[in-house]
Amino acid sequence: MCNLPGQFDETFRSLTGNPPFPWQRRLYEKWVSGNFPKSCDLPTGAGKTSVVALWLIALAENPEEIPKRLVYVVNRRTVVDQTTDEVEEMAKKLANADRQNLSKIRAKLSRLSAIGFSEKEGPLAISTLRGQMADNRAWSADPCRPAVIIGTVDMIGSRLLFGGYRIGFKSRPLHAGFLGKDALLIHDEAHLEPAFQTLAEAIVQQQKEDGQNATQAEARQIQLVSLTATPRNDAEESFHLESDDDNHRILSRRLHAPKNLRLHSIDDPKQLPEEIVKIALKHEDYGKPILIYARKVDDVKKIVDGLKKSNKSLSKRVLSLTGTMRGLERDKLTQNPINRIFQRFLPQKNKTNGRVSSAENNQMAFSELSSATESEVDKSQSNSKETVYLVCTSAGEVGINLSAKHLVCDLSAFESMAQRFGRVNRFGDPEPLPKDQQTRIDVVYPPIEEGKKDWEKRYNAALKKTLTILKSLNGDASPHSLRETLSKISAEKRKAAFSPEPEILPTSDLLFDAWTMTTVKGELPGRPPLADYLHGVSEYDPPQTTVAWREEVERITGDLLQEHPPEDLLEAFPLKPHELLSDRSKRVFDHLQKIAERHPDKPVWLIDESNHVEFSNEQGEPLKMGDLTEKERIQHKTVLLSHKVGGLREGLLSGETEATDITSLDVSWQWRDENGKLQQWTDEKGQPRRKRCYSREEVPTGWRFVHTINLSQSEEDEVETEEEPSEKIWYWCENPRKGDGEGYTSAEKEVSLESHTNDVAQIAEAFAKWLKLDAEIALSLKWAARWHDLGKNREHWQRSIGNPNPQKCLAKSGPGMIRRHLGHYRHEFGSLIDAEKEPEFAALSPDAKDLTLHLISAHHGRARPHFPQKEVFDPDKDNPLPKAQKIADETPLRFERLQRRYGRWGLAYLESLLRAADYAASAGLTAKKEIAK
Repeated sequence: MCNLPGQFDETFRSLTGNPPFPWQRRLYEKWVSGNFPKSCDLPTGAGKTSVVALWLIALAENPEEIPKRLVYVVNRRTVVDQTTDEVEEMAKKLANADRQNLSKIRAKLSRLSAIGFSEKEGPLAISTLRGQMADNRAWSADPCRPAVIIGTVDMIGSRLLFGGYRIGFKSRPLHAGFLGKDALLIHDEAHLEPAFQTLAEAIVQQQKEDGQNATQAEARQIQLVSLTATPRNDAEESFHLESDDDNHRILSRRLHAPKNLRLHSIDDPKQLPEEIVKIALKHEDYGKPILIYARKVDDVKKIVDGLKKSNKSLSKRVLSLTGTMRGLERDKLTQNPINRIFQRFLPQKNKTNGRVSSAENNQMAFSELSSATESEVDKSQSNSKETVYLVCTSAGEVGINLSAKHLVCDLSAFESMAQRFGRVNRFGDPEPLPKDQQTRIDVVYPPIEEGKKDWEKRYNAALKKTLTILKSLNGDASPHSLRETLSKISAEKRKAAFSPEPEILPTSDLLFDAWTMTTVKGELPGRPPLADYLHGVSEYDPPQTTVAWREEVERITGDLLQEHPPEDLLEAFPLKPHELLSDRSKRVFDHLQKIAERHPDKPVWLIDESNHVEFSNEQGEPLKMGDLTEKERIQHKTVLLSHKVGGLREGLLSGETEATDITSLDVSWQWRDENGKLQQWTDEKGQPRRKRCYSREEVPTGWRFVHTINLSQSEEDEVETEEEPSEKIWYWCENPRKGDGEGYTSAEKEVSLESHTNDVAQIAEAFAKWLKLDAEIALSLKWAARWHDLGKNREHWQRSIGNPNPQKCLAKSGPGMIRRHLGHYRHEFGSLIDAEKEPEFAALSPDAKDLTLHLISAHHGRARPHFPQKEVFDPDKDNPLPKAQKIADETPLRFERLQRRYGRWGLAYLESLLRAADYAASAGLTAKKEIAK
């Protein structure tokens, strides 16, 4: 094993660019032996995101004990996600291992994959919050390949509970299976989301109970580790810093980084923004980046206006940041030269010694911080001697790697204040400075009233406790001082200074069972929405609404809505993080009302937490903007607008803004590169992932058709205008290797049924061999792979994919074959009927028969627990309805038996193995000939 200090240190430094701190070496030694502490108490600036590198090295050395996937959960979607940056950098280094002295670890990690990957991709699959790797399929195509998945509490939590915001019912078991098994779940800043932490702990406990009589498949239980810089309570089995960390040269400098705290009491709360501006302007002559925080969005606006009005030159040196910006523009904030103000707050790596430090400490020119040329950058603006201001709400507190020189802010609860303090002088001054040149933190606070509402009373009580703690720091807000002060406070008093915990709802066996029944759409008694279980119930956090724009809202109308249900369209081309913006429901509603005044008859789609799409009103007519008359109707939902209604200005929702550039609204196929330029949605090789066009000639060679939509069938087809497409066929297609879909029925060239099932079986057997599955499970997986598409051997199904010669049985149609909608027949259901007729089936044990049939029936997301009644038939005349009904009746009983046997996440994991093999074969991937032993 790589447990010798020299070996580990060399690998860690090559991956991260920094030598390890003592705590990083100690934690690695625990992990590599399969010991995962429940909690890691690590202060801000201690380098806690390096846990990804620790996991990677441990996995390379001990793949038998270490989970294959690391799931990193962040509190919210931030502007700069430090973990995403570091993981993407590690992946690049592994892909170029020869130049990074990482050839040994690359070779070890490469042996873990059961399917080959390109040299450019490297052995690590990643799915991040932004850009080209956002929520891609790379992490779920090969269950043996190391993968890092980074997501918010909503993204990861909903998928763990078989929900999955903005993914359809077909994909939910796949995500639950691969996120909930053989995974190390890192919950960053766990104290900020106590409800999710409690939920994750309940899942871990449930898996332990399910696994008491489990096979090897169920033994791959999820491992949960929480990271926190400011714990609410004294956690058991907590991993923390020790004396060798305090004495470490670089880490000690960070822990003792001077942060001189000054508290300013004011009498009038209305004067808060003005007082913050006054203090911030005192730093104007020092040429440093100044960070400002305010709890309220309105206060942020007033502070920005106050700074700009004080001096004309400040208009180009002030930037505001709130959490209501669309993902595309949010990513642009740190990448586009226009927003070079933000670059002044970002830490950079000193290439001479590999040490992370702030740009200010290194006195780096802006040309080193951005790929922009000097001609693109206003020289006066790029001058590092100018003072710049970044004004934030809480969106700039967590998971954002800022390092300002000075901080001015209002008073917030203690966990928020600790995060704010961690964003200044983050890495310590390179050399000791006189006190008048050291980092300064100014906190401005009006009188703390008792409050009228219950949540106000509890929150204001926390503010008073926080103020008491801040006063006890005696002007020293360094991480070391915070730790020392907190260590002298009882857990009860410390917790009183935090924001009041939400009501945390209890889970149960019945709840978990209800959530796993993903084929039951809509409301189900005993299956509540997920949001309250992910975040808890709190009056303090008002309902949120998400907004996006898509062309299909405008185009798919009339009869097309029945032939191409919106849920199917959004499952094929899911909404991506860069398309979305979120805000309080009340503010969103106010903007939507202004849009509705101009476009009352424009269509709109509402998507709820279970991904059900509401596109018609109670009278069965299309849902229109004018129908949204109550804000409660949009709470906890995604509002999908037409690309023609406008409503976006500089990345923010704006009800008064018309649509001037329609392509800037529907950005489903776009993302921004590192220079802020719009690009097509591409894979890691730069190849587009998906495309929608009105000319067949525009479809790239080798792509798979997902939908072919005849727009002329719409009842509401309008008279063609200059901006309308002249063609009436809308082609939706995707790169078969990198798209979102799985098992679609068209391909670059026609694929015979026999060839496809052989490919799927080979990959499935490779998975079983590498994962060392129980022999009976491996046998079930093998036969399920062989028989999963038997139901395609029907003339009815062959005609539906446009096969002109149904006697020649195809699994995938080729170019020129036009798919047709021929009813609700499901080939999985037909496969169930045919599988029982196979000679090998009779030789299986009863348990193996159960699992084989379930894997077949569930390989496109059904049979959890049932097939909808409209799908219970077989067009083959030899299989009458009574026989089909009997098989349908057996399906939920079999699901219940298997879920009790393998556990909820264990069964989903086994289903996902077949689904991954099917996807890999459909994408043209093949199993390695030599699988790691």
